[in-house]
Amino acid sequence: MSIGGQNAMDTHQRPLIAFFDYADVFEDFYPHYGVDQRNFATKWANTGNHAFLTLLQREVGEVVWYEFSLAPEVSSLRHEIVGCQVKFLPSSWLHRSLWRLFYLPKASWRWRRAYPLYATLASYVALLSLPFVRALWRDRPDIFFVQDYATGRFDILLLLARLTGARFIAYHAGSKPDFYMGRLVKRWTIPHTDFLIVSNRREIEMLTLRYGVSRARIAVILTPIDTATFDLRDRSAACSAAGLDASRRYLLFVGRLDDRVKRVSALIRVFSSLLSHHPCVDLLIVGEGPDCGTLERLADEVAPGRVRFLGWIGDPASLANLYNAAECLVLPSLSEGFPTVVGEAMSCGTPVVGTDVGGVSEMVVTGKTGWLIPPGDDEALADALLDVLDHPEAVARMRPQVRAAAEVTLSPAAIAAQLRGCFLDGQKE
Repeated sequence: MSIGGQNAMDTHQRPLIAFFDYADVFEDFYPHYGVDQRNFATKWANTGNHAFLTLLQREVGEVVWYEFSLAPEVSSLRHEIVGCQVKFLPSSWLHRSLWRLFYLPKASWRWRRAYPLYATLASYVALLSLPFVRALWRDRPDIFFVQDYATGRFDILLLLARLTGARFIAYHAGSKPDFYMGRLVKRWTIPHTDFLIVSNRREIEMLTLRYGVSRARIAVILTPIDTATFDLRDRSAACSAAGLDASRRYLLFVGRLDDRVKRVSALIRVFSSLLSHHPCVDLLIVGEGPDCGTLERLADEVAPGRVRFLGWIGDPASLANLYNAAECLVLPSLSEGFPTVVGEAMSCGTPVVGTDVGGVSEMVVTGKTGWLIPPGDDEALADALLDVLDHPEAVARMRPQVRAAAEVTLSPAAIAAQLRGCFLDGQKE
């Protein structure tokens, strides 16, 4: 029996979409970006989730973002940019107890080796919250939209969707099958998802071969990009607006400074090996993260005065100036879904030197829109950067076709059409 009664498709003017992000609770992720709960619920809009939800709210249905917290400070607010409603709810008592037990004691470092077990258990129990069940009863969503199928919350949410009669749609956020939580359970839950949005064609092959998912229920849909804001600009004007010297050249990294995944230290070391050949080139690093201090010290050691750490830049217009000033965006990651920064750079006509992970290869084609290199291959990274720096005229000629590729594939109009097909066609069946 449905805990929510008859689904509200008949009573909502538009379908109600309940969105759930990756993190178990707000405190696990967003405070690292200096975001408090009120700002998160009203103004902050710096992730691919926000790009997707903006289109869904505008083109498909009414969106409610359910965000869980150890200690909710706000209840329900309307996001001023995305337009969706954001509801903060407490995680379950068991989850809060586990979280405090694991993170707060002074000796908690002693049991960090048990993190996989803790993370799996916490992910499954976080949503077992009476206030959440009550919210679902009141709201009666027509569609559950879930970020990633690697977590325990994915399995719990699928069960709740089946109990309420809602459709269940999930999208891939870059996780790898070997690290899925509850891998045995995933053998049942993933095939029973109504629709899966993925970031690359290799993911489709994995889902069909490993989990037996029908290809008719999978589609590659990349993160939408505001192609009006991220656009081609005069480089001199972009440099001036960004406070850069237009007579110098720039390589650009944008992302979280988590070296285990992003390999920014490898980029700095490779860049330092190119300095004697290109004395007029600087490396710009945009972002914050746990390894910022270590990376700054490394840059001072191997490339003094040539690496600039600009911190986190949330303003899209400011980022667009940096993309337009740069010779290329460099992304040496070991793991990604489809990085928003790749789409933003390409929308500005900036080619990308990126590793062949996740959905990067869906947009980056060597010699046409950038350079695709094997993950972890520093020699290939050096060769690609030398190719960029040694042939500035060729890079300049590449920029219009890079912009054109982004307009065709990543523009809001293109992605909105795909999302309407995914979310609304199933409602009519």
